[in-house]
Amino acid sequence: MDPFRLVTLAVFLPFLLAATVPAVEKLIKHRIGWFASLVAFISFLLIINVVPLVIQGESFKASVEWLPSMGIEYSIYVDGLSILFGIIITVIGIIIMSYSNGYMSRKEDLPRYYQWLLLFMGSMLGLVFSANTIMMFIFWELTSITSFMLIGYWRNRPESVYGATKSLLVTASGGLFMLAGFIVLRSITGTFDITTILQNDTLIKTVHSHEFFLAALVLIFIGAASKSAQGPFYIWLPNAMEAPTPVSAFLHSATMVKAGIYLVARVHPIFSGTEAWFILVSGTGIITMLVAGFLAFRQTDIKALLAYSTISQLAYIMTMYGYTTYHQPGIGVAAATFHLLNHATFKACLFLVAGIVAHEAATRDITKLGGLRHEMPVTFIIASIGALSMAGVPPFNGFLSKEMFYESSIEMGHALGSPFTFIIPALAVAGGVFTFAYSIKFITAIFFGKRPEKGIPSHIHDPSVIMILPAAFLAGLIILFGLVPSIVVQNLVEPTASSIMMETQHLHVKMWHGFTSSLMMTLVTFMLGILIYTKYESIAEWQNSFNRKYPFISVNYVYDGLVNNARNTLKRFASFMQPGPVKAYVLALLVLTIILFAIPFLKLSTDLAPTLNFNLEPYEVLVLFFMIVAAVGAAVLPKYLQAVISLSALGYLVGLLFIYLSAPDLALTQVLVETLTTIIFVLAIVKIPQTFKEHISPSQFMKDALISVAIASVVFILLLSATQGIVSPFESLSYYFIENALPLAGGHNIVNVIIVDFRGYDTLGEIAVMCLAALGVYNLIHSRGESQ
Repeated sequence: MDPFRLVTLAVFLPFLLAATVPAVEKLIKHRIGWFASLVAFISFLLIINVVPLVIQGESFKASVEWLPSMGIEYSIYVDGLSILFGIIITVIGIIIMSYSNGYMSRKEDLPRYYQWLLLFMGSMLGLVFSANTIMMFIFWELTSITSFMLIGYWRNRPESVYGATKSLLVTASGGLFMLAGFIVLRSITGTFDITTILQNDTLIKTVHSHEFFLAALVLIFIGAASKSAQGPFYIWLPNAMEAPTPVSAFLHSATMVKAGIYLVARVHPIFSGTEAWFILVSGTGIITMLVAGFLAFRQTDIKALLAYSTISQLAYIMTMYGYTTYHQPGIGVAAATFHLLNHATFKACLFLVAGIVAHEAATRDITKLGGLRHEMPVTFIIASIGALSMAGVPPFNGFLSKEMFYESSIEMGHALGSPFTFIIPALAVAGGVFTFAYSIKFITAIFFGKRPEKGIPSHIHDPSVIMILPAAFLAGLIILFGLVPSIVVQNLVEPTASSIMMETQHLHVKMWHGFTSSLMMTLVTFMLGILIYTKYESIAEWQNSFNRKYPFISVNYVYDGLVNNARNTLKRFASFMQPGPVKAYVLALLVLTIILFAIPFLKLSTDLAPTLNFNLEPYEVLVLFFMIVAAVGAAVLPKYLQAVISLSALGYLVGLLFIYLSAPDLALTQVLVETLTTIIFVLAIVKIPQTFKEHISPSQFMKDALISVAIASVVFILLLSATQGIVSPFESLSYYFIENALPLAGGHNIVNVIIVDFRGYDTLGEIAVMCLAALGVYNLIHSRGESQ
């Protein structure tokens, strides 16, 4: 099977089989998690079949036309970068779904849980294999929606709803900025296809020299930063820890938060080699690395501590991808890629450990934990391996990628010259010191010290094999990748770095390189890390005290203020903008409509007396006469019921006119809609007084009549222009549809072609509105039932 079909099947298999989860659950009950694991495993096997192609240094792209008029295709791009992410997503997916079989209670809504996990996995796979920016945006927003449902899985908990809402607002909004960036990039290059830009040096030079270069870069990076919780957008990730722990391990250690990193890596060849790239990407990364590492000290929830460590570790990767100069555009690419893989292993491992501890000790509060190494020896060993790897201690894989981070920081400092020769490595060490301190705290707070006498169960033990084995497997990978790094470096890291740099990369990664500058930086990190750890509690207390005194110095404070006060702010704005009666606004809109349309038509029209067909049959004259009578009746009859009946008669007469004009489908639609609206009107008006009570003075009546006639005249002129082309150089719209219905849309029924093809977006919007209305009605009915 060719790579296009293999990858397409890997992407859409989770979507297709997610729909079968409820039916399968009825057959295998609580073992439904193993079915989800099997789906992830099949996707993994499909992706693995493409790995040999990538190891040989090749890439593959195939596409199918989707919206050819807009240059949008369903296109798949397979290279080292997409394969690396595909393997991470599916492998971690297998582990998480297997682990969930032991973690999730059988009383939970398991079909919903595994459905959203599969949909999320499919969305992530679609994102990383997309070769088209519009297709990437669609999958990007799908990850935001599916993660929203997973973070808010426990929807009866206010904290879960808050965390889910915050993540959706931040990441989905960032996605809109990213889309704007893609549109700007397309305006520069003339294509939505990423590979076309990547493989064309002339286009890349055009991007660099274009006046909109900075706009495209900033907009796209905002999307990446919001997804990967960088800069001020970090605020959503700690609150997202209210999700079930397996979800946190999947979304917030190895997959979703890496989407922004993937985007930065994917557009690296397009924007790197410039000062703007280094300042924006590395600058944001360094600041986030230090701030998040420092804020991790005051966290007492295990998952909150891991959340801030995740933000900091992602900032490591972002910083390394940002290291660039004009002559050396990819200084930190190899280091960032290796750390990206290593972070997926040790952070997923630590999240699983956090789930084990919370599952057995019934708390995630580290102030209520301690001394568990004797009761949970296996968990203690696994946690130590994961935490020491995150701290950069040999012989684990985190040590190797941290050494590469230090090496690239030294190289970047030398490339920039004094004083950055010292500043860049010093900032890297500062980030490493914070990481070392909170990593050691993770081990000592849970497994060392005195066991609390109260607050946790009296008997605690290691969990079942179902929960311990996935974490142990990840711990094994941490050791394996540290002792024998060539396994992943040659087969995954080198092809990925080569695909980003667009040229072959050869790496030499091993545990011992001698007494190098990076090793000296590591030793300094350990010494300062131990020193900072001794002051850990004092630093945490200072942070808490500062936060109590100055709560407004916080991005969360700004976010909560904006969201919580949104209703009052908009109400004040509406009161300022609309202080008078509604009738005045309607009148203003109608007058504006007259001005906007009537004046241009009067100035541009060439013939105000177009050729119209006045050869009417007697029955047509009769129908038109009754239509006028019905319209006048609807306006002048004194009672609601009489006016509604007159208005309904007008609608049925319009349907009859459609029949005379040989449009039975329109006539049927008109009759059905008119019948429904008449029933609704009649049901509503029987509950209110039947006579109009508002007194309308003659002057008011004349003013309303004048406005009505003016609007009717404008609509009449618009229709004349649409059918007769009275404004040059426009022609009748009907000619275009008649001539192009068959060649462009392949349909003989012109009305259907207009609705489905020419006005497809309108129809889609109308369907969406109807669906939203249906959901609103359902929620109203549902809430009414709950209140009773």
